[in-house]
Amino acid sequence: MDEPTSNAFYIAALLSKHLKGTLTPEEAVKLHAWVADNKQHQQVWEEINDAAVQQAAVKLIAQYNENEALAQFLARYSPNAQPIPGERVHFLQRWRWAAAAAAIIFMAGTFYWFQSQRPAPAGFAGNAPVTDIAPGKNGAILKLADGSRIALDSLQNGVVATQNGTRILFDNGRLVYGPGGKENNEVAYNIITTPNGRQFRVSLPDGTQVWLNAASSIRYPTVFEGKHRNVEITGEVYFEVAQNAQMPFQVTVPDNVRIEVLGTHFNVNAYANEESQHTTLLEGAVKVLSLKPQASDLYRKGIVLRPGQQLQLSETPRVISNADIDKIMAWKNGLFDFDGMDLKYAMKQIARWYDVEIVYKGAVPDIKFYGKISRNISLAGLIKGLNSTGVHLNIEEGKRLVVTQ
Repeated sequence: MDEPTSNAFYIAALLSKHLKGTLTPEEAVKLHAWVADNKQHQQVWEEINDAAVQQAAVKLIAQYNENEALAQFLARYSPNAQPIPGERVHFLQRWRWAAAAAAIIFMAGTFYWFQSQRPAPAGFAGNAPVTDIAPGKNGAILKLADGSRIALDSLQNGVVATQNGTRILFDNGRLVYGPGGKENNEVAYNIITTPNGRQFRVSLPDGTQVWLNAASSIRYPTVFEGKHRNVEITGEVYFEVAQNAQMPFQVTVPDNVRIEVLGTHFNVNAYANEESQHTTLLEGAVKVLSLKPQASDLYRKGIVLRPGQQLQLSETPRVISNADIDKIMAWKNGLFDFDGMDLKYAMKQIARWYDVEIVYKGAVPDIKFYGKISRNISLAGLIKGLNSTGVHLNIEEGKRLVVTQ
């Protein structure tokens, strides 16, 4: 039975799932509809995702008795509760959603991380940084065919631009291209770029759904024509390709690599600062081939992947069967999945999401991280969990994350 979105506790539960990255698509629709309902809900949403508010919640975690906190919450905010002398009653009435969320949501989201970690060593609480950096958020830069740029971080729903007869709409945090149309014979190309600290979703002219991780880009025509649907990407991008057997979909990634598909779900990790490129297939079939004449015959003809397989491209192509799909797709699902991940690889993810420079003082610690955590937590909250593994992380000079043993 569906709960009404007028139920504060139901909304609080959805907000908790949002912070933990466990919202179902149906729940996400309900939560976003609630946020869009009025300005008060939007302000609560902004506070729920505000780094300073999250940091304060993280600092309070160690001081809270969970049962006592819940009892206090129920005593204050249940329908029959009496106002506590001195409290601003009109404030509680205005922010009853925030009251439900603040008492439960942040504790639930933060405990999700800390309960999955090893016990913290003595004195670990003293390692908490005194500064903080907000997590990444939804946003990107759209470059139109004429070279003009549009920031997509905080647009209102509606028409963003028209490109050669194609209308571009901003719809609840994503960009949607309308049915293709051409005013002339020229092909208009657009580019979406996500800087560090941003991620974004776009619906291409053919209906293909695309998610861009931080520090990524995609170049595509505003109308697909000819024998193939061609796009070019950098960074990390997840595709859910609309089927069209008469016009196969092709993705070109750096270093002259092309991925050919018909209709499928797959993720491409092609960051320039990673040791190898990864193409991971979730559904359907893809063929990955090299455009370099010096590549091996097998690689030039194409390597076909089956669902659950990952192709790693470095000096020699390598197919990994039974790839860890949950870990690979954690970024799209709003999570960091550090389970068994070495420090340097984890630091690259953190650098892109929080837009910080990683600085190693001394030798790079040879350790692995464990556990999962929402990507909506502030950097200070993330550091508090990671420090329990024995590595020491500190924010210095605003945008530098210093790593020491």
